Amino acid sequence: MSILLIDSYDSFTYNLKNLLQTAIPTAQIHTIHNDSYKFPKDEQLLKDLINSIDAIVIGPGPGNPTKHSDIGIISFIYQKFPNVPILGICLGFQTLCLNYGLKVDYLNEPIHGQIHTIDITDAGRYCLYSGFPSKFDSVRYHSIYVVTDDTLDMAVSEVEPLAYYSGDDGEKVLMAGKHKINPHYGVQYHPESICSSFGQLLVSNFWQLALEANIANGREVVTVNHCTDSHLVHLKPLIDEFVSDTKFEYQFEPISLENLNNDVLCLCESIKQDAEGRDDFVVLNSAMAPGEWTIVGLPIVGESDVISHSTEVPSEVHLSKWGTNSTSDQTTHLSPTESIWTYIANYMKSKYYNPKINDTLFSQCPFIGGLVGFFSYEEGQHIQHSKLEKITKTTPVPDTKLCFIDRFIAIHNNNSAFVVSVRPNDSEWLEAMVSKLSMTKLKSVNKSIHELISKNQVEVVLPNKEQYFESFHNCQKFLRSGDSYELCLTCPTLIKLHSTSSTSSPAQQLSPWELYKNLVTKNPSPYSMYLNFPDVKLLSTSPERFISWEHNKFAEMRPIKGTVKKSPEITLQKAIELLKVPKEIGENLMIVDLIRHDLFQFLNNVKVEKLMSVEEYHTVYQLVSVIRAYFDQPETSSQNLTQIQTASPTDSSPKLNFKGLDLLHSTLPPGSMTGAPKKRSIELLHALEQNKRRGIYSGCCGYLGLNDFGDFSVIIRSLFSYSDDVESSAEGEKGKVDCWRCGAGGAITVLSTDVGEWEEMLIKLDSVLQIFEDVSSN
Repeated sequence: MSILLIDSYDSFTYNLKNLLQTAIPTAQIHTIHNDSYKFPKDEQLLKDLINSIDAIVIGPGPGNPTKHSDIGIISFIYQKFPNVPILGICLGFQTLCLNYGLKVDYLNEPIHGQIHTIDITDAGRYCLYSGFPSKFDSVRYHSIYVVTDDTLDMAVSEVEPLAYYSGDDGEKVLMAGKHKINPHYGVQYHPESICSSFGQLLVSNFWQLALEANIANGREVVTVNHCTDSHLVHLKPLIDEFVSDTKFEYQFEPISLENLNNDVLCLCESIKQDAEGRDDFVVLNSAMAPGEWTIVGLPIVGESDVISHSTEVPSEVHLSKWGTNSTSDQTTHLSPTESIWTYIANYMKSKYYNPKINDTLFSQCPFIGGLVGFFSYEEGQHIQHSKLEKITKTTPVPDTKLCFIDRFIAIHNNNSAFVVSVRPNDSEWLEAMVSKLSMTKLKSVNKSIHELISKNQVEVVLPNKEQYFESFHNCQKFLRSGDSYELCLTCPTLIKLHSTSSTSSPAQQLSPWELYKNLVTKNPSPYSMYLNFPDVKLLSTSPERFISWEHNKFAEMRPIKGTVKKSPEITLQKAIELLKVPKEIGENLMIVDLIRHDLFQFLNNVKVEKLMSVEEYHTVYQLVSVIRAYFDQPETSSQNLTQIQTASPTDSSPKLNFKGLDLLHSTLPPGSMTGAPKKRSIELLHALEQNKRRGIYSGCCGYLGLNDFGDFSVIIRSLFSYSDDVESSAEGEKGKVDCWRCGAGGAITVLSTDVGEWEEMLIKLDSVLQIFEDVSSN
């Protein structure tokens, strides 16, 4: 038995697929996009496919049901297959009603991510809503509705109403219906949302109705093998399996530290002194919970691999050595079927290493060595690179930068620390490093910005307010047209550090390391990072985990949506009151549903461990959710089916073993930085942000471990700099310019206000720009 799921490029489709798998575990679910088949060439192929399945589910999607470009083959299916059972969700429901005599129009006030009560009609209780209470809660995402206030339209329509939403003002919106003869059903709301009730029961009822309709209509389903059908969505792992590398040798020694927050910075200062001022280290600095371990990676000059890639030259990957100039790069030319992601998969798959560590505390450290660095926003899915302006740098912008780390210092936030190497026969280095650190007297070396640079040397160029307001109102047009439910609009801020003379450069006066020390001291965060490559620098104090995973156990994502600035008047309780409102809840809920969809593409066992909890950070309160996806698949039975969120369907195709790298690749850019649906929202944001690159901002930074552990944060609350940034390439009135970039933004929904979003963006910027407050009033 099988179901065909039609995806209109929505960000909730795989939530719906999982809902079907959970409620109907005996059915195979096959997925196609609504534009997969081109007519007339593929018409017979589509007919053959539909004749081989038992029922069709048409999922939600952005856009308007009257536009062929938004619905593709959906109208054709309703018109040509009257006897095939169909369940339409949201866009699928609207198309059903259009095809059977009703009209659609725009709601006065769109509803995106809001929980409303649905009222079932008498007719509904005898079919699709059998076993439901008369009223139940579900989540609505729609700008367009089916018009039913004209009694003549309902009389001539072939659609029978099954459920409504009735507002306090007397508003009545059709929430479900069925064709009076054909087995075609639909619902306007989203039964697959995490906050919707009775979703499993709804699709179970539909499945029972579908089987009964097939018997009544004498439909014979043709059995075929779908595994080779190129029109179906097939996902393939980047890494089929890891190959253990026996060349590594795990060695470690404990060292003593007195104060974590100071000692991390002081340790790096000591390393700088030994390296004659070079930053021969990378830092993953977990200064506060939920972070536990800080890693100071120690790349080796002339030996440690550095991987570089630019989406401006997508077919090339450069492999160089730490601390050497670019003329020694090895260039790999990628084939049309390869990408930076396949390159990294091939690089890491042969380096798998998972040693047993005979120390109770240290065995809990997730990092044992691996690639450390970042992926930019533009390395993510759905980016239209050809539309982006190439003005950030005079040479190709680095979108991927990763350094292989096999020596490091690991520091637990109880002040335990370990010096580690996985290089074979490296005991001599290990002993020397332990000895050196034991003799090094660590002391505070922080200097404030105003001790290093004067006020007139700092120029902060904030986003243009009028342009932001214009973009905000354009966002509202797309939200009301149904093209998006939420758009994360962002803007760049430039910090220009001017030299006072032609012989004095800001880089000498205010190094990236001095900036980072000030930033991490004033804005400690659980996912801070320091990277200093010759062509790009990243100083991150991110509060948001993007994704982390443990080998063969689980992956976790922690989206943040909803921000309140801390002040003496804003207590935790007050922040909860301010954040637990429909606007903020809607923002967070949409991203939670989007992330569930992203994870359900690969894994069947996804759970929301924490939904919209208020967390306290150094400068703000944030609304945070936690979603976990488990690599092991749960056993299910008819007895426990209603108690669990997931199930593994019967499937004759080979089981695919997805890894953390697959999840990282498919979920970038972070949904909290795009909006939903992700694909359409990214496309809209290109134009809304004047086709400018976001660059490192909105990407992610972290590590890919040798043991198939990974941890990446969203690059927000951060500064980054390119070596040949166009803003630094010429001398200004105040001399040479060293330009740093800082992005900020927020999720725009129909409940947002231009002033409110502008002020929230400034709050986020302030967490970074506060380090310049002593020298600049900008």
